[in-house]
Amino acid sequence: MLKDKLGVDDKDAKLLTLLMRDPDISQHELAQRLRLSQPSVNARLRKLKDRGVVAHAVGLDAKRAGITLARVDFTCSDAERVLGVLQHCSFFINGFVMSGTRNASAFLVGEDLRKIEHIVNQYLRSSPKVSDIEIDVVVTMAKEFICSIDLEKEHTTPCADPESCKDCAILREMRG
Repeated sequence: MLKDKLGVDDKDAKLLTLLMRDPDISQHELAQRLRLSQPSVNARLRKLKDRGVVAHAVGLDAKRAGITLARVDFTCSDAERVLGVLQHCSFFINGFVMSGTRNASAFLVGEDLRKIEHIVNQYLRSSPKVSDIEIDVVVTMAKEFICSIDLEKEHTTPCADPESCKDCAILREMRG
């Protein structure tokens, strides 16, 4: 069972479920629902956070924000390096090394598909280390999808302009 792998008891599992349903729930409310004292809830939360079982993500909810989200799958000779470089792009949400033919996958966001296409063209299609690229645009999301992006960087660098990728330091590193 996943609970066993995570090393959580029934109270921790219920606490996690309540937090996932309502991340803004107070420790007081958690204590009432779990029939524990607030200090006990605090101690359990601290333990779960220290072990990496509980994480708190802040960002835009792509579903509610109306931003374009795309999954880009591709094949490359060094997936970890390519994703490591790509992660510095303001529009990169997350990336994964995969099994199978396409050994890398990245989630990108943009105000529209044009920006995502431009990033893919500049970062991936121009790299000799990358091939077999497939872009799938997310049409509908079943649940919220939190996207941590650096909006300040987007507006203080030329990233807001789709043509700016040609001068991007990240792009130079990707090609190098």
